[in-house]
Amino acid sequence: MTVAGNGKAGKRVYVETYGCQMNVYDSRAIEQLMADDGYEQVNRPDQADVMLLNTCAVRDNAETRVLGRIGQLQSHKRDREVILGIVGCMAQRLGDQLAAQKKAVDLVVGTDNYRQIPGMIAQARAGAPVQVQTQADGVTTYDVAPERDPLNNSHFISITRGCDYRCTFCVVPATRGILRAKDPRQVVREAEQVARSGGVEVTLLGQNVTAYRHPDASFAQLLTDVANVSGIRRVRFLTSHPTDFPTETLQAIADNVEVCPWLHMPVQSGSDRVLRRMKRGYRRAAYMELVHQARRMLPDVTFSTDMIVGFPGETEDDFEQTLDLMREVEFDSAFTFKYSPRPQTPADRLEDDVSEEAKGERLQRLLRVQDEVWQKKSQSLLGARCEVAIEAEDHKGLGYMKGRTRNNRKVLVPRSEKLNTGDEVLVRLTGVQATTFYAEPVGMLWKYEHVGG
Repeated sequence: MTVAGNGKAGKRVYVETYGCQMNVYDSRAIEQLMADDGYEQVNRPDQADVMLLNTCAVRDNAETRVLGRIGQLQSHKRDREVILGIVGCMAQRLGDQLAAQKKAVDLVVGTDNYRQIPGMIAQARAGAPVQVQTQADGVTTYDVAPERDPLNNSHFISITRGCDYRCTFCVVPATRGILRAKDPRQVVREAEQVARSGGVEVTLLGQNVTAYRHPDASFAQLLTDVANVSGIRRVRFLTSHPTDFPTETLQAIADNVEVCPWLHMPVQSGSDRVLRRMKRGYRRAAYMELVHQARRMLPDVTFSTDMIVGFPGETEDDFEQTLDLMREVEFDSAFTFKYSPRPQTPADRLEDDVSEEAKGERLQRLLRVQDEVWQKKSQSLLGARCEVAIEAEDHKGLGYMKGRTRNNRKVLVPRSEKLNTGDEVLVRLTGVQATTFYAEPVGMLWKYEHVGG
C-alpha cells in the first residue's frame, strides 16, 4: 500500500461528517475508537488509508450528497489501496443497497456497530468482500473525550440514542433504534473530563433528549448533576420533545443558574389536524401551555423550533394556523423544511398531495413571517444589557469577537486586548443584523483561565 506523506503505513483515517450534532458526536467516538487501534486522524481524503463517511438519512438530499461523494472519492481508491466505509444513519437504512456498489464501498456500518469498524477494516485488507454490519441492539451507547476546539466552545455529550416515538414523517426509529439512556454516572464523568480539560460549557444531546429516563436519574436530576460539576458554568441541551417537559424539568432549569434558558422545541405544525396525522402526541393548546409555563418560570427563556410545510393533507387553513402559531410564540429562530417522503416511515404510505409549487410558496411565506417576528423582537431588545460568553474571533475578520448569551442569542463584541475566548462580559446591545446582535462591553463578569492539559 502506498501512503501519502509520512506516518504509519495503513494507519491514517479520514472521517467526514454529515447531518446533526449527534453525528458530530458519533464521529468523535469513531475517531477515538480508531485512535485506540493505532490510527492517526488526517484532515484530507488524499492523506488517508481509510476514508469513513458518517451519514445522515433525515432528508433525501442528505443521502444524495453522500452518493455523489462516494463517486468523488473513487479517485483516491484508484490511485492507492484505500478502504472506503459508509457508516451512520444512511448505512443503517440502506445497508445491502450500499454494499451492492462493490467496487465503490468496502464496508457498511450501522449506528450501533462502530466498535466493529477496526476489525472490519482488517478483514477488508485481507481480501474479504464488502462487509455489512447493521444489527441494532437497542443497548449501545458511546462516550468520548473532550474536543480540543469544540463547536461554539461547547462540548457535546450524548445522553440518549434513538427514539420511542413514531412520528409518521421521521426516519430516526429506523436508523437509530429505540430510546436508550446513558448511565448518569457516565454522563457526569464526561462532564468532569470537560472541566478538567478547561472546558466550561456542555451541550447534552439526543434525538429526544428530554425523554431521558434511567433507573438512577430523571432528566431533571441529570441536569442538576451536570450543573453541579465543578468548573461547568453553562449547560445546554437539545433536541426536546414537547410531550417530555414536566414541571420538574422546568424547575431544574430555574433552580440551576448553569442551565441555560433556551428551549429548542420542534412544533412541526400549528394545526391539530396535521399534528394528529404526524402522530406528534400533543395538540396546539398543550404546546402553547408549555410555552406559557416556561415563560412564567424562566423569565429570560427563548424558543427555537422545527417546522414542516406541505405535509400530506395540509390545507391552506392548516398552514395559516402554523403562521398564526409562529406569530403567537415569537420564536427566536425556526428550522423550516418542505415535506419530502422518506422510505421506512409511516408517512411514506400517505399520498404526497401538496404540490412542490405550493410547498415552495408556503415555505417562503413561513420564512417571511419568521423574519417579521424576529425583526420586531430584536429591535425591542436594543439597549438591553445581557451576559455574553466570548466563544471565538469573528470568522469574517472584521474586528469582532463572537459570543452567545445564556439564552442562545449570537452577539458580536469589538475585539479587545482585554477580552479572550472563554471570558464572560456584560454588554449593551447596540444593533442587529439578521440574527446577530452588535454590542458594546459594559463590564467584565468572569475571566477565563485555562486549567486543562
